Amino acid sequence: MNHGTEFSLGALAAVCAACFTNPLEVVKTRMQLQGELKARGQYIVFYRNTFHALYTVAKYDGIRGIQSGLVPALGYQISMNGTRLGSFQVMVDMGLTDSVDCTFCGFLRTLLAAGLSGAVSNAVGSPFFMVGKYLFLWNIMYVRIAFYKSGTV
Repeated sequence: MNHGTEFSLGALAAVCAACFTNPLEVVKTRMQLQGELKARGQYIVFYRNTFHALYTVAKYDGIRGIQSGLVPALGYQISMNGTRLGSFQVMVDMGLTDSVDCTFCGFLRTLLAAGLSGAVSNAVGSPFFMVGKYLFLWNIMYVRIAFYKSGTV
């Protein structure tokens, strides 16, 4: 397989996984932010647990709410995991992980290749992660600040 195919298959696998895990990421972030602008004990608990949060978000916000932030999440997964899986396979194909003299040396070389591909993919994917989190958090905080300023909360 050529190297472009390796990167593409890694990115495709990550995109498929992100479509299923993004709702959990949305729920996690919403549960972390509930009551953020109020003192402890002074806010209403909207989400009792993960399943209740999934139900509530789906009921009131629909599929768009449950998959909010999907586009930046997909960009992050494509850049992060496509780069990680693809670059590691390139290093394997180049023989950088092979060692004929000792098994432990092969393990160390594989460990080094995995660490290097992880570091490169993190550098490539980090901007997408930050943009996605910023957009998601800005939407939530903008709505809450608007309610707070209007006096309805």
